[in-house]
Amino acid sequence: MKSKYILSALLLSAGLAAEAQDVYKFEALSGSDLTGTARYVGMGGAMNALGADLSTMGTNPAAIGLYRKSDAAITASITSQPDGIELYDLKKTRASFDQLGFVYACRIGDETVRFMNFGFNYQKRRNFKNTLSTGGNLDGGLSQSWQIADIAARDNLLYDGGDQGWLTQQSYDVCPLGYAGYQSYLIDAEESADGKSVNYQPSEASRYNYRRAQWGGIHEFDFNVSFNFKDRFYAGLTVGCYDVSLKSGVVYGENIIGYDNGNRVDIGPYLMNSEEKLSGNGVDVKLGFILRPIESNPFRIGFSVSTPTFYNLTQSNYLQMTSPWYDNGSATAYTEYEQDVIPIDYKLRTPWRINLSAATTIENILALDLEYEYANYSSTNVRYNSYDYYDSWDNGTRDYALDTEADECLKGVHTFKVGAEAKIAKGLFLRAGYNYVSAPHKQDAFLNLFTNSPSYLAATYTDYVNLGELHRGTFGLGYRGKHFYADAAYQYQTQKGDFYPFHYSSEGTITNDLAATSVNFKRNNVILTIGYKF
Repeated sequence: MKSKYILSALLLSAGLAAEAQDVYKFEALSGSDLTGTARYVGMGGAMNALGADLSTMGTNPAAIGLYRKSDAAITASITSQPDGIELYDLKKTRASFDQLGFVYACRIGDETVRFMNFGFNYQKRRNFKNTLSTGGNLDGGLSQSWQIADIAARDNLLYDGGDQGWLTQQSYDVCPLGYAGYQSYLIDAEESADGKSVNYQPSEASRYNYRRAQWGGIHEFDFNVSFNFKDRFYAGLTVGCYDVSLKSGVVYGENIIGYDNGNRVDIGPYLMNSEEKLSGNGVDVKLGFILRPIESNPFRIGFSVSTPTFYNLTQSNYLQMTSPWYDNGSATAYTEYEQDVIPIDYKLRTPWRINLSAATTIENILALDLEYEYANYSSTNVRYNSYDYYDSWDNGTRDYALDTEADECLKGVHTFKVGAEAKIAKGLFLRAGYNYVSAPHKQDAFLNLFTNSPSYLAATYTDYVNLGELHRGTFGLGYRGKHFYADAAYQYQTQKGDFYPFHYSSEGTITNDLAATSVNFKRNNVILTIGYKF
């Protein structure tokens, strides 16, 4: 048994390059931001039936079929998070390159097929840059170490007595959090008479402080072919290729409480630093249609479907702990531990996505578009490469434990979009839109670190946020010349959520004994697009 003593600082440095995934990453990789051209953003992303915008290439491929002239455009933006913090060199306000694309309109001249158009568009599908800072009291002495103690008990870290019996990360049999908690003396082991561990005693804490920063994004590259049939029916196909780069850092601290002659005393700070890197690529296919039912009427309806995005991903983690406890038998005031684990690649499949849209124009003065989109986030699943030398097409081994977690924590997501564009003068346009996305997480969702998933063996963080409804309001202005055009848009986004630094249930249920902290992710975007039609 390791005896804990008070120390001003004890450092545990664990370079745990581990591979992990959880249902909270499913949302990050399945969803998308409202990005693209300023016209598209200014109308709330509601352009799938109106068409003739480069950003619709990734939502309804048939919309590119409405082009009658070739087009090229480039877009940049400035994003501000007013309630954010500066962490890991991230600023509250930052610039971004969001879009670059073109369409080559090819007039066929056929009586049936009027145009066959080809297009390419780069677009930042997701911008992960955000920061979060929160903290508060921990009632009843609750501490992250309480969850870590439960993890250590499940892992049965001490299996044959003495320090030589403690498992290492190289065995792939223990969660890094449990092993690190023990090595940092954040938890202590009570042994039975035969030397087997029977219980792990956690520390107590009075307050916590949490800071997180994320950066990177999902970059989408779309290749499109579309057709115009008699100016009434449009069809299109888009192949999307994706590049994923997600980095994050978490700094979590607690005020540890101990006892001196029966009196509760403030011993000192506990600090955990967890860093994460996720990279990879993916591919999907989108098919879309637009129909103008009545030849003399501008009203049209649209339908599109997107296959799941098939990702190949690699994730690595770094964990560092600082604790105010030390070993009585230690010859030095500081204990250092470092261990590397070889990353393991995995495959992730996002949900299918369908979109229904309707649009019309009124006297070439007003354009309106209304849309509904659905994706079942709970259908997301993970597979692990089997590295079968004789079968290069092997889909790998499915993680059924994470499938269960997805079913229990995620749900179908509904998206509603409405946009309007009004011609206010020759060549000048005013735009407005609203974009609503329902909550992706069920009310009782939580980060389960006790699954039979391999992700459990590599988890280096305990925090999670159950996101609520997402609201986006947009406004835009545009100028159209004979060839040159320019658009500007403003987007305000807000999404509330319930934040938990860790999950602990004294009753062994999904109910968290720790009360949620309400957080609100607010974002302001200013977007500018310049383009040329020829």
